[in-house]
Amino acid sequence: MMSTKKWIIAYLTMCIIFVISPLFSQAKDEQYQNVMIVYNDDDGKKQVLEQATKTEHTYENLHTIEGSFTKEAIDSLKGTSGIKVVEKKPATLQIENTSSSILTTITPNWNINAVNAQKAWASGLTGQNVKVAVIDTGVAINSSLPNVKRYSFVDDNPTTRIDDSSPYDIDGHGTFVSGIIAASLTSSQLYGNIVGIAPDATIYSLKVFEKDGASMESILKALEWSIENKIDIVNMSLGTPDDDPILKNAIQAAYNAGLTIVAAAGNDGIGKNVEYPARYDGVIAVSSVDRSNQISYFSNTGSKVEFTAPGSDIYSLGINGKYEKGSGTSFAAPHVTGILALLTQQYPDYNNEKLRKVLRNYTIDLGSKGKDPYYGYGLVNYNLTTPDDVQKLEVHNITENSAMISFAPKEKSIIPSEKYNIYINNKRIATTTGHDYTFTNLKEGTTYKVLVESVSANNIASAGKDIAFTTIKPTVEEQYIKKYRNTITSWISRVEKGQSLTFQTQFAYLYSIREGLSKSQKKLLSNYNKKIKLVIISSTSTSSYVKASNLKSLKSKKTTTITFGTALKTKTLTTSKVSIIHAGKKITGFKLKKDTKGKTIKLSTTKTLAKGNYVIFINNKGVKTSKGKQLSRPIAIEYVLK
Repeated sequence: MMSTKKWIIAYLTMCIIFVISPLFSQAKDEQYQNVMIVYNDDDGKKQVLEQATKTEHTYENLHTIEGSFTKEAIDSLKGTSGIKVVEKKPATLQIENTSSSILTTITPNWNINAVNAQKAWASGLTGQNVKVAVIDTGVAINSSLPNVKRYSFVDDNPTTRIDDSSPYDIDGHGTFVSGIIAASLTSSQLYGNIVGIAPDATIYSLKVFEKDGASMESILKALEWSIENKIDIVNMSLGTPDDDPILKNAIQAAYNAGLTIVAAAGNDGIGKNVEYPARYDGVIAVSSVDRSNQISYFSNTGSKVEFTAPGSDIYSLGINGKYEKGSGTSFAAPHVTGILALLTQQYPDYNNEKLRKVLRNYTIDLGSKGKDPYYGYGLVNYNLTTPDDVQKLEVHNITENSAMISFAPKEKSIIPSEKYNIYINNKRIATTTGHDYTFTNLKEGTTYKVLVESVSANNIASAGKDIAFTTIKPTVEEQYIKKYRNTITSWISRVEKGQSLTFQTQFAYLYSIREGLSKSQKKLLSNYNKKIKLVIISSTSTSSYVKASNLKSLKSKKTTTITFGTALKTKTLTTSKVSIIHAGKKITGFKLKKDTKGKTIKLSTTKTLAKGNYVIFINNKGVKTSKGKQLSRPIAIEYVLK
């Protein structure tokens, strides 16, 4: 039978007690045992270890060291940037319960009906392969709890007859809590016997309580063990009215490691604020309701209450194979833990943050509409209160700075969607009743992730449908056109009017950005090419008028030999007649070498050039053939560097 004295005291009272325990009479040698220090980084850890007279335990995952320190060392560490928290004498924890009585006959489990666990079971969800840590008084041997792995973080007290270090429960609290979560399911239990919400979940019983309560050391060890062993959900039916920095650091470390943590709100009564650790941001705080879905008279309340669950007159397992009845937020919390175990099985890829959000969709809103200080988001209930995600989510009209999405509501959806939340890169930017949305002011060449949530009439959002897109990054040609739009427009206008362009200072630059021109502009340029009889060659297009080598391998060979169909007077083919342009930019640093016969020239460079389209232009004006005639046609030699 459970200890009445402990139930009255408070599984939910972890006060911080600063007790000075000098080991020596001299002030300069005064030392403190069981000091806990949280460090920020490796330098802080090194300082703590150097200052410690004795190290009791190092909690690597929690960045915490426990040991003995002199007063001088403590004062020194408190002023160090690498140290976050110094606590001389951590508190012990006590357990709390309102009442308990052994059942002589089996009564219906109203609490299981209240959270609608049977619906999850009918869908094949029983918590299978979900790891639940119960940080408590241990778990007794009970045939209804076959999936229990027991660990103790309690040291034995040699002055008592009881083996305090035994992982088995002699109080009853941990067994009762574990029964609510995972008492095994049999056919007879479906009709009223004791059964847990997630009967196939594996319970990891982490015993931290001894006769006089639970030390902070045992709590930290249990949390660190949970991190190391990749526990899914941690149930903590315990608390304190005071904010403890050591506990806060440990809880945050566990949350950051991906653990979902559930804790009781407290049993001090309506109007009393939520206790710790339930009040920490990384913990789901649970209040208690009775059979009428009214807040239990003993339940703490406040803005940090996230959910509520049955906690009055709850039947569960006791020690010595007995059934028991109990009340308290200690017993409301494991109902939430049980539902989370079902959801963890249902959504195995969800992290703790997303799972916590999804849990809101499995609630019945009680009290004031929306979240309130009594019931939080509502009574946990495995019922379809979430709308279906949208379908046919697509992205259209992607530009450099904008994009449009469209979607459709799921056909024959059980819960209709009233509106849709639009997120981009995890930030909600709009809520709409329409089925499309246009994003503006985006960055060019950037990938964005969009999430669309369906929102029901009672303001419950779906898990969300996502899609990614990347805005267009303009080509170098398009960037040049954008920068010199007015100049290019004037060149195109001259061509359209039948006027001429200067070959090397106008035409060559316009031709080099041809891929970025509009369809009509490209047509005008093509006609102009014919007008000036431009000879165009490339790796795929040749001419007897001129040839060029290495057009496919210029990136590596960095040289090309240009051979003319007609010999030229070499002195007329000066470097001013030859230019290389890439997307509107003239490339310098090329060397021009002419052979004495005037049939070939060689262009070479030592530069490593950027990828893209290049054109070698040869202006025919003023270039003479060996017979003294002007070179009849200008030349454009195209090549691509990949």
